[in-house]
Amino acid sequence: MAKHNKKRNVGLLHEQLIRHASRMTVEGKTNDAQKTVDIVTTHFTKDTELLKEFRLFSSLIHTRVSSESLARRIVDESKQASKNHDAFKLQKEKSLLIRDINHILNEDSFYDQKIEKYKIFATVQALLNEWRGASRLAPVEIVKYEDALISHLNRKGSEEILEKKETSDPLVLNIMLEKFNKKYAGTMSEHQRKLLEYKLLKKSNDATALMSEIKNKTLDAIEEFYNTEKNDHLMEKKKDLVNKIQDFKPVDTDEAISRALSMANLLIELEEK
Repeated sequence: MAKHNKKRNVGLLHEQLIRHASRMTVEGKTNDAQKTVDIVTTHFTKDTELLKEFRLFSSLIHTRVSSESLARRIVDESKQASKNHDAFKLQKEKSLLIRDINHILNEDSFYDQKIEKYKIFATVQALLNEWRGASRLAPVEIVKYEDALISHLNRKGSEEILEKKETSDPLVLNIMLEKFNKKYAGTMSEHQRKLLEYKLLKKSNDATALMSEIKNKTLDAIEEFYNTEKNDHLMEKKKDLVNKIQDFKPVDTDEAISRALSMANLLIELEEK
């Protein structure tokens, strides 16, 4: 890949800002986190070329389609969309963003944050630049980069613990996802993790369906547990326990989510026994 200026990669800058804000939040450095958030909200605002480019960049990074032909159509449409960006204004806005990152955050390691998808991030930015007329790549390189992007759009399988949705606020959601994945992904059960994911992403129908599944599985696990249990004290508790679970209504509320998470803990204990 040709030499890439990562400091002018809109996707890398945004991702690094989000990760920095998340890390500061997790470490309890609220002032530093707020400074980072302020940079994002100041520069990625409505009607800026920076936000226009980021939205197009983000769609190319996160979109996944089922066929190569559809991926090629997306590349063609994106090529036309990129030409609507004001290149001169965009470069000026990026310079102002970089200046604020350097002066306000003043952290030497900021640009050294490792991004696992760096190669595709660099590919997308290089193509956006070329489509707008940068003329830094040879024709054969452009074809190679576009083929790599088409393969990315037509990729298979999941890539993240939680999926980021374009319908959500990109700043808030990224911070919440980052904190959630770092803190809980390795310690919670699959049911608990998925339930919190649905709540976080406002997937109400999926959340209620999962709560119903947890409820039914817990009732089944209770019956199986008591089939072999002879302890009189525990037997006395069965009816009350079953009634409480049967009375549970799977609805998308904080109280119901909390009860379902507790129920999932009970399910883990019952299955282990």
